[in-house]
Amino acid sequence: MRISRFLLLGCLCTYPIVSLAQEGVYIGGFYESVTTDDKKKDAAAYDFIKDGNGPGIELGVLFTPAWGARIEWAEQDYDRGSTLAKGDNERRLGLDLMYRFTEKNHLYTFAGFKSVTPGEGHSAFNLGLGASLPFFSRWSLFAEGVAYQGISKSFTDYGIKGGIRYQFYNSEVDFIYPHKPMQTVIIPEPDYDTDKDGIVDRLDLCPNTPITHLVNEVGCSIVEQFVISMKINILFPNDSSYIDPIYYPEIEKVADFMVSNPETAVEIGGHTSAPASEEYNLKLSTARAKAVAEILIKEFKVDPERVTDKGYGESRLLDLNDNEQAHSTNRRIEAIIYAIDARVLTRE
Repeated sequence: MRISRFLLLGCLCTYPIVSLAQEGVYIGGFYESVTTDDKKKDAAAYDFIKDGNGPGIELGVLFTPAWGARIEWAEQDYDRGSTLAKGDNERRLGLDLMYRFTEKNHLYTFAGFKSVTPGEGHSAFNLGLGASLPFFSRWSLFAEGVAYQGISKSFTDYGIKGGIRYQFYNSEVDFIYPHKPMQTVIIPEPDYDTDKDGIVDRLDLCPNTPITHLVNEVGCSIVEQFVISMKINILFPNDSSYIDPIYYPEIEKVADFMVSNPETAVEIGGHTSAPASEEYNLKLSTARAKAVAEILIKEFKVDPERVTDKGYGESRLLDLNDNEQAHSTNRRIEAIIYAIDARVLTRE
């Protein structure tokens, strides 16, 4: 009973934790098969239960890419080893602490406490290993193996479960405004204004400029040319370059701008954070940049000659700190649009 109260208190405390979690919340449903300790089928204290199975649900939250917790509720339909069995109240409630071995959520371990109701009711400590396989957007399949060890009563049960999860978050990729490179201006040696463009030779980086051209502060012809950065908000599934069609309008913004400005070209650049190997990050960023470029060409009919894609991996980090906020900042997609043809402006 004391453990049951502890679990209930833990469940009530989970709500504010869920609200403050950095990574997000997920829910899941599963079906579990339990092999019970042989002593239970002959003991009234356990209501003579034998092996059973049944459905369950879970509510989980990730505090960091590695650590999380969940509440689990299950209903088991046990066989009975005696006609004296009551055969009711076959439910289980528990709380687990979880640790993921990788940020991709493929393999994890967990441990916690469970309160089980058959017979007089009893509590158990559980330890298990699980694996998750993302298959579409925020959905994933999972399987777990777990051992239940009695606390106040000595017994050991084993369970195998399989189920499906839905996550309310996309922690793999986040986007910010793209990097804007700086331009270095070189000042030459002093001289006269030989080309009569209004800029003395010591500041003129473009000697012999035609007198009919408008020039800038360093004596070079002014041309109609531009380079702009556009943010593309796309959330990719874990370890994937698949783009959900709901993000097509983000890519369409780039296509619409290029249709309105036919003299432009675009580079789609993919960037990752520092965790994982440099080779892996470069490969993933390249695949995602290529996926965006292909949609721009195939879905929105932009001329392939005007579209390039490039993965930069972790080579252009915007935040050098080693924390989740920095990693989120560094994971991004950039669309750099520039003019193909430049027209010289002339004096009136």
